[in-house]
Amino acid sequence: MSEPRWRALAEGRPLLLAAGAVGMAAARAFPPATPLAVLAVGALALAFRDPERAVTRRPTIALAPADGRVIHVDRVWDAYWQSHLVEIAVFLALWDVHVQRIPLDGEVVAQERRAGAYRPAMSRLATHGNNQLATYVRTAAGPCVVTQISGLLARRIVTWAPPGTRLSQGERLGMIKFGSQVTVRLPATASVLVGVGDHVRAGVTPVADLEGEAATAFPAT
Repeated sequence: MSEPRWRALAEGRPLLLAAGAVGMAAARAFPPATPLAVLAVGALALAFRDPERAVTRRPTIALAPADGRVIHVDRVWDAYWQSHLVEIAVFLALWDVHVQRIPLDGEVVAQERRAGAYRPAMSRLATHGNNQLATYVRTAAGPCVVTQISGLLARRIVTWAPPGTRLSQGERLGMIKFGSQVTVRLPATASVLVGVGDHVRAGVTPVADLEGEAATAFPAT
């Protein structure tokens, strides 16, 4: 799958053009406001940045699907795969890169949009209760699910990989506009390599070893 870097910027074009027009009007009406207007447009543009990443591909090591901070690690039942999986949730702050990447080589076999609330993205209630898009990926290492979750400000979820798409580890999957949450589900036997509070980078940080022994203790289900 090709990876045009301009897609993230294209998603933000309407907002950036509108913000630029408002900024220019404000600067003309009140010249001292010019630096503030430039700063505001620049900050908005940062939300749509998409830096290149040097991806070290390892077939049994799952990489982070998003930039941000790990907010919980749980064992959950996945209805699509009909099995228990380990779920790692990442909170994306406004200043994080908002482009998501695929954790493992695989094929997108299904997607499911779920309508929901728009709670703050760092809330545990947001993980399963907010508006979201789940992408189910079949990999050689087992089932994988990447779920993009809307937050209080992030209302639009974008995917660049519809069902049938084959993706290489670390390839771009989609983006969420502004602060949000992303979860990845992996086989429950995986050894989780990150903990709550750790900062991760999409396509770079290893989050689970699929050949290791599960060492994370989960509540009984």
